Amino acid sequence: MIQRIQTIWLALAAISGFAMAKVPLFTATLADQTKRHYLASESLLSFALAVGIASMSLIAIFLFRNRPTQFKLAIVGVLLSAGVTGLQVYSVENFKKTTAMVQGTYQWGGLLPIAMMIFLILAAAGIRKDEKLIKSLDRLR
Repeated sequence: MIQRIQTIWLALAAISGFAMAKVPLFTATLADQTKRHYLASESLLSFALAVGIASMSLIAIFLFRNRPTQFKLAIVGVLLSAGVTGLQVYSVENFKKTTAMVQGTYQWGGLLPIAMMIFLILAAAGIRKDEKLIKSLDRLR
């Protein structure tokens, strides 16, 4: 059903994925005291994966009648968001090496792929719980 808790988790995962496009992941203070922000949109692969996972989460919301496919999309989203996390760490480390900076700090945007992964895990757990409930009700008939 579209009113189930996994709908909320999938929607939050989609919001997290789309927010990664505009939220800075890392802020570097340069030698002349200017700040330079590193966004996920600066890495094409990272940006494409984040938007793809967010889109997949939105699509999964409307697959509420096909729970096995919805569950598979949530699991694939978890795996891809783990990949996005690793890819973003790699790209931020490359940014650090190529930029002459005095100080650098990770921003809260770096936590969005981890939040997206957690939301997708919670959605998969809700979908699995619904599937088990439906199977148990089928046995009673």
